[in-house]
This record gives sequence, structure tokens and C-alpha cells, in this order.
Amino acid sequence: MIPHRTDHHHWNAATQTASREQLDALHLERIRHLVGWAYENSPLHRRIYDAAGVKPADIRTWDDYHHRLPFTDKPDYVADQENSVTGFGGTALGTDRWQQYFHTTGTTGRFLNEAFTHYEMHKAGSQYCYGLWDHGIRPKDSIYFCFDFGMWIGLWSYYWGARNLGLTIISGGGASGAQRVRQILERRPTIVCGTPTYLLHLAEIAQREGLDIRDAGVKMVAGGGEAGFSIPATREQLKQAWGVEHVYDAYGVGEALFIGQSCAEWAGGVHAVEDVCHSYSVDPDSGDPITASGEVGEHVITSYTHFAQPFIKYRTHDLVRIDSEPDHGCGWTWKHLLGVVLGRADFMVTIRGVNVYPTAVENLVGEVPGLSNHYELHISRVEGMDRMLVKVEAAPGAAADSSVLADRLADHLRANIGVRLETEVLTEGALPRYELKTKRIFDSRSASDRPTATLGGRA
Repeated sequence: MIPHRTDHHHWNAATQTASREQLDALHLERIRHLVGWAYENSPLHRRIYDAAGVKPADIRTWDDYHHRLPFTDKPDYVADQENSVTGFGGTALGTDRWQQYFHTTGTTGRFLNEAFTHYEMHKAGSQYCYGLWDHGIRPKDSIYFCFDFGMWIGLWSYYWGARNLGLTIISGGGASGAQRVRQILERRPTIVCGTPTYLLHLAEIAQREGLDIRDAGVKMVAGGGEAGFSIPATREQLKQAWGVEHVYDAYGVGEALFIGQSCAEWAGGVHAVEDVCHSYSVDPDSGDPITASGEVGEHVITSYTHFAQPFIKYRTHDLVRIDSEPDHGCGWTWKHLLGVVLGRADFMVTIRGVNVYPTAVENLVGEVPGLSNHYELHISRVEGMDRMLVKVEAAPGAAADSSVLADRLADHLRANIGVRLETEVLTEGALPRYELKTKRIFDSRSASDRPTATLGGRA
């Protein structure tokens, strides 16, 4: 049952509008308790802390947390699960407490099995309520899911968020793209949930079928899994294609669920949901905290909602910029991640001395007339130098030929990024379409040629 709320913008005003001093004090208290609990209940954490010569009682201050407590990383959990009877790594609660199993999407090539309790699945849903409530979504509204529900936690947690908020749920599982278009036009949901590329793909399908998806009267498109919802060019394409006012972004790390939500006063990113996690960024090489506002660093999180598998001071490998002034008219004081995920520390590409972020490329592609939002980045190393080839489809009915469009894109990238990239413009439909996360980056570099950030010596 949804409690009566008088605050029209904040799901939990007590914490969403708290001062940084209050939030930091609350975070430190939670982290200290969590470190002690994990040490007593998770064999993996006990081994990691013992190897570092650290006991829970040693973590008393932020300096202790930043410089004494070791980082944890996905390989720690994967190695642990390979040696586990249950096949799950880093667990702290017995299998009798588990309710649902998942695994990560395998972005880095190896799945991490995940276990969640009944409480954790309910709590997962609360993470969405902050942003949806701020956008004006209420229990009378409805949501259409464009996915087949599988082993990825993201869709299930979004489902629990809809349940927690009391939304009417419409599932498009098992339907084709054309069937989903007709279902959306028939059911007229308030929200349609999908990845940005798939939502744009549905608009294309509708056009081919002689239908206009805008006739459904959808008020919001929402989802996650890709950067597009917080990229200005892609957001504008979504608004135009669907005729919506609201584009809602959710940033997730499967191990800790969706930990970032966009507010209604969107300012180029998402707020970390500090009720459910601690968020900060570090220098990928030294592991020292980033203190300058807007400086790029690797995102490190501690989850307060995953006790079956604790994730404490966990490396996400996501590159982020954290804004020191998060309140841009929304009243939220929670940290704001500008541009959400700029790239991956393990996918960093430096072209002739210039760091190239995939999100920057996507936004610039969207600014060139005659190009679609369907693109791929192909990374290689030739004669000791990183190279990037940008493949992108021409937009339907593009006036210029492919070579002219490729030159325009190369010039636009050079003018804005500072380096000229190789470009190739393909015909419409040449690149694959994805229902879940779209595969954007194809890295053919050998493992020895890719960047390896050790974070103070701990891989």
C-alpha cells in the first residue's frame, strides 16, 4: 500500500534534501556496521580483509575507509563462485534465505551469479520510486515492459519498482516488435520501459507498419542499460519519436541494482540514490578519492540493499563525473553523476593522446543530419597506437551519399573531441538490433594492450 505523501517531488524528503554533512555521517555509520557484518558472515570478505590486515574495528573514519579498507572487484566474486559448492560467490546468507537467482549480462565476458532474498527484491523496487515520483508518476498510472523477462536483474527490479509504486503492469514479453507497437497503441500506457535504442527501433517499426506510435499518448519513456537516456541528442530523438515530455533514466550496476535515478529537472545525468548505496569516485591508478567537481574517476559503490551477497567498496569500472552542486532546481542533495557513465575504465581508448569516451561519440553522432542513432565503435591497435572506427547507419531518406556523411561525421568529431576518428556510414538496417543492452563497443585489442587500472595495487 502506498503511504499518503504530501511532498509532490520527494519520495523521502528527510534524506533526499539532507545536508552533505548529515548524509556523510549516515553513510559512515552504515558502512561501519556493514563491514563488521560482512566480516562475520561472508568468508570472501573475511579473507580479503584479513589479507589486508584490517579488522572491522579499524574502520572508524572516512580516511580509514578510503585508505585502509581494501577494494572489492568482480573477479573476487567470480573466483569465489568457481570454488563454491553453491556456484555463487561472496555470499553471506544461506541458500534457505534466497528467493530468486540472476546473473550479470556478461559485459566483460564472465557471468557473475547473483542471489537475492525476498526483502532484497522488495527493496530493489524502492530504488525507482524516487525518480518516478518526482516525474509525477502515481499509482493510477500504468507501465508497459518491452522485454522478455530472463536472468538479468534489471528488468525484475523495474517490475518490483512498478509494484511498489502501485502501477498497473502490462507485459510485452514474448511479443514481436510489431505486436508490441499494436499493444502499446491499444493499451495506451503512461510509461513504456525499454532501452533507448529499442524504443527508437519500435518507433521505426511503427512507421514501417503505417502507424504513429505518438497516437498511444505515452507520457514517459523510461529504462536503463545504455547511456542514451542521458545523452541530449538521443533524448531529443526519443521525445520526437514518441511525442513524450518525460525521459526517465535509471543507472544500474547489477550487483547493487539500479542506484541512480534522473529527477524531473534533468540536468544531464542521474542522482545516486543515497538511501540504498554509498557512491564516490577514485583515481583508477592510485585509488585516491576524486575531490574536484566534474573530474573523471572510476565509480566505487557500497550497497545497503544486497545482504545475500554484500558489495562493499566495490569497483564498478564505470567512469563518471560527480557534480559538487547536485541541486539544479529539484531540491535533491544526493550526488549527481553528469552524463551518467562516460565509458569504462577497462575500455578506455586514447587516440593520439586524446581520451575518447563512447557517450561523447554517441551525442556527436546524433548532431550530424542524415545519420541515425544506430552505431558501433570498433577499437583496434595498429603499430602500437589505439584506433577507433565509428560505424553508423544513415537515417531513412538521407539526402547525402555515404562518403559525404562519413566526412561530415569525421569533421564533427574532430571539431568537438579534438582528434579525427575513422568513420564509415552504412545503409539503413545494416547493424543488428537488440532487445536488451545494445552492443556498441567491439574491442579487438589483445588483453596486454588494454588499460589495466590497479587502484593502489589491488587488481
